[in-house]
Amino acid sequence: MTHNKDLRFVKKSWIGNPINMDNQYINLDGVSARGIKDVFNWKVLQKNKYADQRKNQKTNVVVHKNVDFLNVGNEGLTWLGHATFVFCIGGLKIITDPILFDIWPLQRFTELPCEVDQLTGIDIILLSHNHRDHADKASMKKITELNPDALIYTGLGISNLLVGWNIKNEIIEAGWYQSYQKINDEVDFIYLPAKHWNRRYLHDLNRMLWGSFMISHNGKNIYFGADSGLGVHFEEIGSMYDIDIAILGIGAYEPIWFMNLSHTSPAGALEAKEKLKAKIMIPMHYGTFDLSDEPIFNPKEVLSDLSKDRNDIAILDIGEKFTTY
Repeated sequence: MTHNKDLRFVKKSWIGNPINMDNQYINLDGVSARGIKDVFNWKVLQKNKYADQRKNQKTNVVVHKNVDFLNVGNEGLTWLGHATFVFCIGGLKIITDPILFDIWPLQRFTELPCEVDQLTGIDIILLSHNHRDHADKASMKKITELNPDALIYTGLGISNLLVGWNIKNEIIEAGWYQSYQKINDEVDFIYLPAKHWNRRYLHDLNRMLWGSFMISHNGKNIYFGADSGLGVHFEEIGSMYDIDIAILGIGAYEPIWFMNLSHTSPAGALEAKEKLKAKIMIPMHYGTFDLSDEPIFNPKEVLSDLSKDRNDIAILDIGEKFTTY
């Protein structure tokens, strides 16, 4: 599939996602997936320059235990760690890329701000792509068990993965630049490009689509960037939307030569913010899981230093509700 025939396009002249000769989805501007040779060079031949800093590393992300953010009438957005946010907007409760547990063999460095069983009343689950630190089987089964009526908005091809996990919720897939069906008159959800890749198993490289989301409410636009390297899509999306908040990844970026095609560094995220022309940036994808060479505390430290004289970067604690939008 190059698009969902039941959903409308938001970009003129766009007819659907491009697919290569191997029937794989592709980025707007080049590949992101790395090959076995690159992995060998990274993991075997290259020494980690952060090795000493990683010894006995601890997260520098603060967790506030509370459940106030789960009140749908108290509008705002709250970080739960990694790429998981809860939005209460326009009478809807939304969760992004729900990761609620350890992801074998990775353990969480941060707790959730609430108990998992308190994550009820969710209307929409936004699932950006199929990587295990965004689409976790145990977390998806639990969140859908707690919220059997929640709609799942995701990218093309991902429903096969979820149905294989025996998830019964309604799943709506979209291609890039497609708007999902509205469930009320106040909030729009659009699936947009990212520069990334997909793989769950040995022979399914880029058979499922990856992307980002725009959430629009009362003339305000919140961009959830998901996983992405720097690419032409940021400038294009910035020309299409007046973005109030851009939620962008800053972790899993070292070594840069390996990671830069699929993730942004703290400096890269600031560059993406400028291309998006976003008023405020909220960082994510750091401090919870150890995914790459930099120590777990590094992305927040680097971004804090780069943005110390700025008032347009909101570095959140876990469980802290952000309401300025």
